[in-house]
Amino acid sequence: MKKILKNLSLIVIVLTLFLAGCQKKEVVKDDKTNVENTTPLFYRISKEDSDINIYLLGSIHAADKGIYPLNDTIMSSYNKSDYLAVEVDTVALTSDFDLQVSLAQKMLYTDGTTIKDHIGEELYTKMVAKLKEKGSYNSMYDNYKPAFFESLFENAIIVDADMDANAGIDMHFLKLAKKENKNILEIETAASQYDLLLNNPIELDKMMLEGYVESYDESISEMKDLYNAWKKGDANELEQKLMPTSSEGLSQTEIEMIENYNNTLINKRNYIMTDALEKYYAEEKNVFCVVGVGHVVGDQGIIFLMEQRGYNVEKLN
Repeated sequence: MKKILKNLSLIVIVLTLFLAGCQKKEVVKDDKTNVENTTPLFYRISKEDSDINIYLLGSIHAADKGIYPLNDTIMSSYNKSDYLAVEVDTVALTSDFDLQVSLAQKMLYTDGTTIKDHIGEELYTKMVAKLKEKGSYNSMYDNYKPAFFESLFENAIIVDADMDANAGIDMHFLKLAKKENKNILEIETAASQYDLLLNNPIELDKMMLEGYVESYDESISEMKDLYNAWKKGDANELEQKLMPTSSEGLSQTEIEMIENYNNTLINKRNYIMTDALEKYYAEEKNVFCVVGVGHVVGDQGIIFLMEQRGYNVEKLN
């Protein structure tokens, strides 16, 4: 079950401010076969009595540059859309110093305590040792809350998996939209995403950090497997990898914590995103929407919800 938590953090939501700042190396691949075989989940959402189209691309927040340019079906749909919708405009975030400071302050303990006081000396010692091994630790980090350390582990895993947060799908389209002066719509805010990860019970954060420490190498392998599944656009495989159901070895309290975490991080946000797409459609906006693939798949995913609400959904690619 710890793997569920890590997969969701890595793929569905990323602390992009810290990831962009901590990236250790840039991975560039020139593989035309890789480009041709990249067919991620991509849908057109419409109604029979309207010529408005919303295109939905299931994103992964870290990738490698070998997948670009994306296939013609995706790019032609992007080009004929008037708007790009994303979870958060992370490109704008990188140029907003005041917002960056505000978000960083959310991460800090302000009561004189440190991370060790909250997670205990044993886990702290193991965590710091692992981060030092990856060249990702500074003693000043001790003033930060668990979500910051989770982002450090996420970044290290992404790098060791030969991927790059700066090559993520949402980042790619945001840069393209900025260059072309295409209108950008934000479904959420950076502050709201940070708040999601900062409001976890400390016992849940301890579970997550322990999982990173104990299963670091396994997480790299899982990240690569998940990326390959994303490139194939296999909804069933993605759902199985992102949302496994085993609770072996967990107490009832731990199971309930994880279920609440998943519900808050994924399911509730799915409804927010679906409402946003309906709003765009009512406003007759042709939108190319990019959100984490974890929000697209599943029986509470955006595709299922849009179909329930009477929209025609066509899988492209």
